[in-house]
Amino acid sequence: MRRFFVVCLILFATTSFALQLDYQKGKELVLKNNNLIQAYKAKVKSSEYRYYQAKGGYLPDINISETYTNTDEPATAAFSTMAQGEFDMDYFNNELPDPGRIENYETKVEVIQPVFMKGKIYFGIKQASRISDIAELTSERIQQEVLYNYTKAFFGLSLAEKALEVTKKSYERTKRYYHLTKNFYENGMVVKSDLMVAKTHLLKNESAISEAQKQVEVAQSRLQQLLGIDEEINIVWETPSFKTDKSLNKYLQTASSSREDLLALDKQLNIAELETKKSKFNFLPEVSLFANYKWNESEFTNSGAEGATFGAKVSFNLFNGFTDYNKVRENKSDYLYTLNMKQDKEREIKSQVKDAYYSVKAARKKLKAAEKQVEAAYEALSITLNRFKEGLVKITELLDREVDVREAELNMYMAEYEHITGRAKLLLNSGILNKNSGGR
Repeated sequence: MRRFFVVCLILFATTSFALQLDYQKGKELVLKNNNLIQAYKAKVKSSEYRYYQAKGGYLPDINISETYTNTDEPATAAFSTMAQGEFDMDYFNNELPDPGRIENYETKVEVIQPVFMKGKIYFGIKQASRISDIAELTSERIQQEVLYNYTKAFFGLSLAEKALEVTKKSYERTKRYYHLTKNFYENGMVVKSDLMVAKTHLLKNESAISEAQKQVEVAQSRLQQLLGIDEEINIVWETPSFKTDKSLNKYLQTASSSREDLLALDKQLNIAELETKKSKFNFLPEVSLFANYKWNESEFTNSGAEGATFGAKVSFNLFNGFTDYNKVRENKSDYLYTLNMKQDKEREIKSQVKDAYYSVKAARKKLKAAEKQVEAAYEALSITLNRFKEGLVKITELLDREVDVREAELNMYMAEYEHITGRAKLLLNSGILNKNSGGR
């Protein structure tokens, strides 16, 4: 009784500190903690602020400045004196050629209001809006790719644990065969080489267990990375409810309307189009209004002269070495580049969807075949074991059947893993994994 209590305590201690994780809970942790997802969310925020910066271009630019000068250079001193309202004929006749040192404090408030900036503000806002859309689409695509990697890691850990379990069971059976062979050898029923063969298989299984344990640790580490945690994970198995029962054409249509990277290229194409239009506006004049208020005084706290200036500025470039002309041609070429990249991406996506679709169908058939192979392998093992006990077959044949069972079980779990991840990839390639990746 005491021994039973100690065992229970040890089991509790080893499991209570492990994170119990089912697929849906892990998905929520990934979306919350994954550094790559958080990085791209921050990028979305950055692009939003860039959009607000572009909209600010329509608002006036207001500056205030304070300038101090101290000079005895005749022209500068004369202008400073005039600005202070102290210039008279006496100064002109006597002090202008050789003035004393003149101090001037100038306070200036200036307002510049853009009216027409060759389309830079208008197109800049539209382009910033598209860039913000691209950032959001890219973030969504990254989320789906991370969720796909999480799916592979989650069920990869489950696969590694099952492989370890299969290997341990195989080891226990091989151990029984070894002791059975040893008993037969001691009774003169088999030769020593048979005993050595059984021992060799036992040692191979011990090595296989060590390798399987390593794979579990590697898979655990990979899943922890995606989850953004350091806790030990205890997988709670569940079959994900990936709905992949649509036709190929339906998935192709969904991908063409839902794939974020394709939609992002649409936005990029629009940006290139806007850039071409903006470059054509360089042939038009630039118009702005301005106003400033100045206050000049000889001492910082003294009264001085003040005044306001209002005006408008129109700037028209007559010739700049064909820079604007070639800028239009450059942007047209960039537009064609983006257009061709988009068309290539459309074909690439079609290929990806088709590959994933037929891979799911093949994985489904492979899983059914693997399940039947496991049944057949166990039946063959049972028959061979009985024949070995009756002395009708050698130990090598029994061990071969044991290897067949182990390989069949491993292949079945691998087929199950490929079926699950294949369905996830079909949804990923269709652009809807994040909308259809629950668990049940």
